[in-house]
Amino acid sequence: MIFVNGKLVFSLKKNIQFSTFVKAAYRYNNMTYPKFFKMDNLSKLGLITAEFLSDEFKTKNVLGEEIGIILSNSTSSLDTDNNYQKTISNNSDYFPSPSLFVYTLPNIVTGEICIKHKILGESVFFVSKSFDAGYIHTLVSDLILNQGIKIVLAGWVEYLDNEYVSSLCIVKNISEKAEITKEIINFTIENLKKIITG
Repeated sequence: MIFVNGKLVFSLKKNIQFSTFVKAAYRYNNMTYPKFFKMDNLSKLGLITAEFLSDEFKTKNVLGEEIGIILSNSTSSLDTDNNYQKTISNNSDYFPSPSLFVYTLPNIVTGEICIKHKILGESVFFVSKSFDAGYIHTLVSDLILNQGIKIVLAGWVEYLDNEYVSSLCIVKNISEKAEITKEIINFTIENLKKIITG
């Protein structure tokens, strides 16, 4: 299931394979991005989640240099690492896969989102046991308050053995004159943790 601002926007029946789910979400968004099908599962998950939020960070008055990304998870790129290991572990059937090897770093997820959406600001991917709302809050705040970044895409993107979850949010510096809607909440550590981890 995919929720945006707490509202269910896309779902399929339970217990389907990730590949089926993510391709259906791709079609639902009317995406035209052939490179998507060559990505590893972690990158597909991050990219498709970002796509559902893209209207919030792809605005005319914000340049690519003014958008940042801060993501994290607990398993890094382990799913792809395991798949790559299978291609090199058997000496009699040794076939290293360059298409897998390129995805054996978790920050490739941020790179794929940046390429697709022409984001040129700061981007980083952290690996930690659990979502560290305090640390991410500090980093996002610094980008917006001190580094000239106007919008940050932040959150958690995890994929391992067909188990997956992706929870992202958009952080913006809203002026007092801006129209505040019920989808906008204050950027506090507590709110960030609640958004990302439920």
